[in-house]
Amino acid sequence: MGAFSVFKDKRTSRKKRELPSVNSHYLKLARISAVIRYACIIFAVAFAVYSLAFHASEISMENFRYMLKFINPAEEEQRETGSLLAFDGSEGNRGLIFKGDLAVLNENGLTVIGWDGETILREAFSLDHPKVENNGINLFCYDLGGKELRIFNSYSRISTLSFDYPIYWLAASEDGGFVAASSAKGYRSAVYVYDKEFRLIYSKLLGDKYVDFVDISPKGNEVISAFHYSENGNIVTLLSKMSTSSEDAVFEEKFVGEIPLGVYYTDSGFCLMTSDRLRSFDNENNLIGEISFANKNLLSGRVENDRILLNYALDGLSGGTNTVIYNLNAEEIFSHDFPFSVSDSVITENAYYVLSPGALTVFNFETDESISYSVPTSYTSLIKGDDNIILFAENQAEVFDLNTFQPKEEN
Repeated sequence: MGAFSVFKDKRTSRKKRELPSVNSHYLKLARISAVIRYACIIFAVAFAVYSLAFHASEISMENFRYMLKFINPAEEEQRETGSLLAFDGSEGNRGLIFKGDLAVLNENGLTVIGWDGETILREAFSLDHPKVENNGINLFCYDLGGKELRIFNSYSRISTLSFDYPIYWLAASEDGGFVAASSAKGYRSAVYVYDKEFRLIYSKLLGDKYVDFVDISPKGNEVISAFHYSENGNIVTLLSKMSTSSEDAVFEEKFVGEIPLGVYYTDSGFCLMTSDRLRSFDNENNLIGEISFANKNLLSGRVENDRILLNYALDGLSGGTNTVIYNLNAEEIFSHDFPFSVSDSVITENAYYVLSPGALTVFNFETDESISYSVPTSYTSLIKGDDNIILFAENQAEVFDLNTFQPKEEN
């Protein structure tokens, strides 16, 4: 050793690092991919088991199809929602809002159109007197006096029910079920109640009375019906409230000399309208309000948003309309004489929208103010949305903001 050997560079013995081969690199990536893939499969299986165990009743193909309506990013960039929507015109068009889209039913079938102009659903069938019900879950299409009921979701027909006798009336509940008024062999009247799976869960058959109108409670567990029959030479209306858990009626009352015109469930009870008066009941079947039509020429009436709307013909040859709105306690909250016939109207929480040929008038309940807008004479009806109002014609619909009544465009 030399004298300066102590300063000799001592290097630690290390293995030389070698660059991995191409084969080993891709083999490593394949192993990582396999681990991730199997982890995703295990997570998907666990999620499916959890969903089926705790949320089986809420899983349906409709849920997935409806979800796809909103998660297609490729198309979303090109979509623009406008305020005016045109469609094929047909006499007898009926329109309503279904899950944010416009559903149009006429004697040629059903069409559901998005506000971007895309046709979501189209099915052709023939109807003489088309009727449609919407409960926010499904559309129920039938011919008044026909024997077939077609049930649709947003994208397709999901069920068809055939009745042995004509359908006189139908109402749907918020939980997905519905009630149909018809008749049966050997019986003048039949009331059928179905659950959200369209299974018959209750029926009421009457051999000596005719059913005219039915309505179903939001939970689908109660039904009110209006029947008519003859007694000692007098026409009689029978109001009957039935529970799906009992064979006997929960509540019944008859009204001599009156013809039934409608039944309606409300948030706090139910109503019966006859040719003589409108009666309002609470949930305990107590009469809480009564409005007489005596000495008045009733044109139309209905219960909407817990408000009672009645239209009377004005005296003389003017063709004018007297409109009166009440709360459920039969207290008058609005009255106005229109020098023209009313084509259609809608009640909201704070306002009353009246459509007449060439004009739409808005009355504010809180301020007692009114304002009129000129609209095309082609518009014949109104449709209420969540935060908008839609003018509907035979071949087009236009959506307006409820507060400003300006064409509503959402891009």
